[in-house]
Amino acid sequence: MNNIQSFSLNSEQYAKHRPQYPDELFLFLSEISEHHDRVWDCATGNGQAAISSAKLFQHVEATDISVEQIQHCITHPNVHYSVSPAEHTSFESQSFDLVMVALAIHWFDQEKFFQEAERVLKPKGVLAVWGYGFLEIESDIDEIITKNLLEPIDRFWASGNRQVMNGYRDLVLPFDEINIPEKFSMKVEWNLQQLLEYFRTWSAVKRYSAELGNDPVDQLEIKLKTIWNEPGKAKLVQMPLFLRASRKPA
Repeated sequence: MNNIQSFSLNSEQYAKHRPQYPDELFLFLSEISEHHDRVWDCATGNGQAAISSAKLFQHVEATDISVEQIQHCITHPNVHYSVSPAEHTSFESQSFDLVMVALAIHWFDQEKFFQEAERVLKPKGVLAVWGYGFLEIESDIDEIITKNLLEPIDRFWASGNRQVMNGYRDLVLPFDEINIPEKFSMKVEWNLQQLLEYFRTWSAVKRYSAELGNDPVDQLEIKLKTIWNEPGKAKLVQMPLFLRASRKPA
C-alpha cells in the first residue's frame, strides 16, 4: 500500500476523526505574514488547516493529490479546493503570501516542492510546515497504547513518518528560518471510541491491516476497556505540535 492509497482509503475518516489545529497557530502565522491576501494550503487533506486560515486570510487555495480527500473536504466560502501534486501546480508565480503544509511535507519530493514554493510565494512570503507528535492521556493508558499499538505497528511506518517522529528537526528549509518563540499543542476531549477511530486513520495501522489481515486497534480496544472505566467518558488528549517556518527574501 503506497502513500496515496493509504490516505485515499476510508478518506472520510480524516474529516471525522483527525483533531483540529489550535487557533493560536494560525494567529501566529497571520502575525508573521506581511500581507493576508492569498494562502496555499498544500496537501490539505479534508481542509482542516485551510478553513482555519480562511478566518485570517482573504482567500485560500487548498490542494491535495488525493481525489478522495478533496471529495470529503470541509466547505468554506473563502476556500477553493483542487487536486494537484505538491511539486507542480498551475498557480501563477509570486501569488501567495503564505504557503503552509500541515503534517504532510514528509511525503513530498522536498527539493521539487521547495522550488515550487519559492516560485509561487511573493517576495517576503512565508513557508510554514508543521506536524504533531504522539499523544499523551494518562500514564497507564499511554503504556497500554505503546505496548499494544505503537510497538506492533512500528515496522509499518513509512520512512517519511520517521521525519515526523523526529519533529522535523532534520528538515532543511529553503529560506531564512523564522524564530518560533512559543510552543503549540493540540488538546482535545475524546472518549474511547473517538480515540480508537483516530488511530484507525494512521497509515501504519492501514498497512498493518492490509498485510496481516486484522485490525490492531481491535486488540488495543480490549486492553483499554479494562482501565478506561467509562468508555463514553471523555479524557483530555494532548499532542505536542512542532512548527518550522522560513521567509522568502525580498
